[in-house]
Amino acid sequence: MSGGSTKEQASRAAPPVPALLRRPAMVVRHRMMERLHDAGFGDILPAHLGVFQYPGPEGQRPGVLAARTLASKQAMNHLLHQLETAGYLLREGHPMDRRTRVVRLTDRGWAAVGVLRATSLEIEEAWRRSLGERVYADLRDALFALETVLDENGGA
Repeated sequence: MSGGSTKEQASRAAPPVPALLRRPAMVVRHRMMERLHDAGFGDILPAHLGVFQYPGPEGQRPGVLAARTLASKQAMNHLLHQLETAGYLLREGHPMDRRTRVVRLTDRGWAAVGVLRATSLEIEEAWRRSLGERVYADLRDALFALETVLDENGGA
């Protein structure tokens, strides 16, 4: 017996990697929002998470943040305006080039980043325990390598 048809074998095969990345990303996003709201940052919206994503917005130009999140400069400036109005950040002139603006986190912004970092560590620890140290290390290393590839190829 051959173990079933090719169609049956394909239906049991692991999904493609992009599909496998979707659910963990959704879980992380949901947990981040939950922890932010629990900590009193209820005015942060899911769209704002892109601004705060690693390595964070501190000292970055809005255009860099837009490129990092694959957003238009206009969309990023809208998000930055919302966060600035809510007291999370300031946009000020670059110290070397006053024509360029950079993002500076306020104390409130740094507090939100602290919640995000703590949540990230909590998620990492849970996944490390569930997968085991070796598998988790291999996953982290593979994703880090993929990050490098994406940086080198413009996200593709």
